[in-house]
Amino acid sequence: MSQDEQSNTFEANFKKLEKLSSDLQGNNVSIDELVPRMKEALGAIQVCKRVLKETKSQLSEVTKEFEEIDLNDA
Repeated sequence: MSQDEQSNTFEANFKKLEKLSSDLQGNNVSIDELVPRMKEALGAIQVCKRVLKETKSQLSEVTKEFEEIDLNDA
């Protein structure tokens, strides 16, 4: 998986958010780093939201396929 593909995964972006949260709670973010880190967090949230939306759509499609199999076997 390329660096670009990895940066678009839910897991990679969720880890970024966890790290920022931990750094903020531990007072490990300087005032100079705050805005850039928050912008990075915003991007990570957007990717996570997109991935979750796509996953929900795919799960709905799979569920419909399972329902069709049940109807055809009845």
